[in-house]
Amino acid sequence: MLPQDRQNEIMKQLRKFRTIKISDISRDLNVTRETIRKDLYEMEERGLIRKVHGGAILNKAKFETKYITRKSTNEIEKRSIAKRAADLVEDGDTIYVDYGTTALFFAQEILSKKDLTILTNSLPIANELVDYSEFEVIIFGGNVRKNEKSLFGPIAYRNIEKLYVDKGFFGIGSIDINAGYTNVHMGEAEVSRLMMNNSRKTIMMADYTKFKSIAMNQVASIVEVDVLVTDSNTDEEILTQLRERNKKVIIVETEGSVIIE
Repeated sequence: MLPQDRQNEIMKQLRKFRTIKISDISRDLNVTRETIRKDLYEMEERGLIRKVHGGAILNKAKFETKYITRKSTNEIEKRSIAKRAADLVEDGDTIYVDYGTTALFFAQEILSKKDLTILTNSLPIANELVDYSEFEVIIFGGNVRKNEKSLFGPIAYRNIEKLYVDKGFFGIGSIDINAGYTNVHMGEAEVSRLMMNNSRKTIMMADYTKFKSIAMNQVASIVEVDVLVTDSNTDEEILTQLRERNKKVIIVETEGSVIIE
């Protein structure tokens, strides 16, 4: 079992029971206690849990929001994708960063860039970037979508009409491929759709699980996507279909090496 799979299982148990014992989880996962201690140490470093004698507890007693829960799911893949996508940002760019957990990791990866103007509808992302003097951070305004901490609604839509960026970076709710046609879906559809239209280049960031899920809101055809950044666990048949549509696909190995196709 891969470390991320173990850590996902640990988080699943913690969300259910609020506490775990090292002895129990090592037995359930059939690994040594030392392996679990190492996992817990890494998870504590990321702020997900707090180690206690013989086990661990969640950092917060209250239930996590869906946003926080998703943040710890497939985190290795998401961070690898975000890091590679950040290489596409050049100093002086004006960019849009969509809401979502992969987009938040992306925001953390661009902190070394200079002279960026960054538009976002995500309060967590704005909060992540606002203290950096090299950045001009712009948020749209509008209604707050509480479970995502993102902005939407008529005020946001009107403001977006006047805003254009060099590159838009989008997290994906899902991608469906069927009947020879590919659709991209995202949760807060209207904001994402408008900003795709107002981006000179559109970059999608999606881990392998996004090609297997179904989302309610269609945002755009894949033909409107310029670059897809994904991980090496994505099905090869799906990647072949994307290449046939002349899409640039960047495949990121979670170990850190990168293959560009």
